[in-house]
Amino acid sequence: MSRTWLLRSALALLPGLAGAGDAVPQWGRNLPLYPALYVQTSASFDARDQVFDAAGEEQDTAQPSLSGQTRFPEQRLDTTLAWTFPLFEAAAVPFFASRLHTARIHLGYAQTRTKGALADFARDSSDDSRTQADNLETRSSGVTDLTLEFGSWLAGSSDWRMRKDTPYALLLLNGVTLPTGIYGRDTPANPGSNTVAAYSQLGFYARPWAGAHLDAGLGYRVYLKNQDPAFGLLAPANQGNDFYWDVSLAQRLLPSLYIAAFADGRKGDKNAYENPRFAPNAPPPPSTTPPSDNYPRPGVYYDGGTELIRAGASLYGFIGQHWRLGLHYALPLSGESGEFDLPYNNRQPAGCTVGSTGCTVSDGGTVQNVDGQGPARVFASPQFTLSLQFNFGQGDSYTCVGCKQP
Repeated sequence: MSRTWLLRSALALLPGLAGAGDAVPQWGRNLPLYPALYVQTSASFDARDQVFDAAGEEQDTAQPSLSGQTRFPEQRLDTTLAWTFPLFEAAAVPFFASRLHTARIHLGYAQTRTKGALADFARDSSDDSRTQADNLETRSSGVTDLTLEFGSWLAGSSDWRMRKDTPYALLLLNGVTLPTGIYGRDTPANPGSNTVAAYSQLGFYARPWAGAHLDAGLGYRVYLKNQDPAFGLLAPANQGNDFYWDVSLAQRLLPSLYIAAFADGRKGDKNAYENPRFAPNAPPPPSTTPPSDNYPRPGVYYDGGTELIRAGASLYGFIGQHWRLGLHYALPLSGESGEFDLPYNNRQPAGCTVGSTGCTVSDGGTVQNVDGQGPARVFASPQFTLSLQFNFGQGDSYTCVGCKQP
């Protein structure tokens, strides 16, 4: 078998489509690799100081409904362990025995913070009467959610022992994200999500001309209910399912240097918010005797869904036979965040039990365009990522079924 092909395929793997976590899409991710273990670590940096609002307008803050600037800076360290292997060859199990498969584990650590106007709101003790059910915090750091994937190449891997090149391939990949990450109910930004997500995606690989690598993918992801939404229930209780896609094209410049361009996007259904406990810009109660107070009207509220389209570029360098270094830049081009209107009730006297004798409830006004937190935020800030991948060997330790043994 060609050692050149082994080297290229061994260094081509990267962890899935961009939609699996808004990671930067990278070339060769759908290429069937020679059976081995591949490990990649990446560090990413995002200021998260800009968002797209619900109308698609770019805002110079991450919390448009609150005066002043808010930002949620995030630094992440992600590691993917990926295995490529044959399965049930000796037993000749239909479908599985005639192709290669992949299993992948995604681990990570993130530092998330809240700075600016929203952090000031969280630290302000003068509004504790409105947020008394919440001990608001401004930072959360720790491990991220655990993602497990299993996939099979529907095309392009049946002759993996003998082929010298792979002109095209098709990968079916299924994954589940488990809520193992650090999550605080009183923090607007968290490393973990507190919900289960499952997805399926098709990935296509091709070599359109010499030295070029084309990858494209399309996936669909569903989310289970978040039983404890963050930051006063301003994060969605039911995150909208989403479609996501990505495409990238890499071209060899030198034997050990590649440049790539990519684009990706996702479109999320409406998010649902259940019984929000407060809004940062709540309407003040009227001046009455005895004093009255306002509280959010209980109910389920929906935004218009979320959307994001990004584009970017990558530069890859091979270091020997087992290492590959990548530098990536992703820039959001358009998007929409989740915002909803939250009506308030006024009760008099303040703090009285609704429904009790002498407790009067009236319209307390409506807060327009309340910013959804967590997955409802679509950031417009650029992302920088540095990746490093290592290949644990290229030797063939798998018995060649049907081959003559010496």
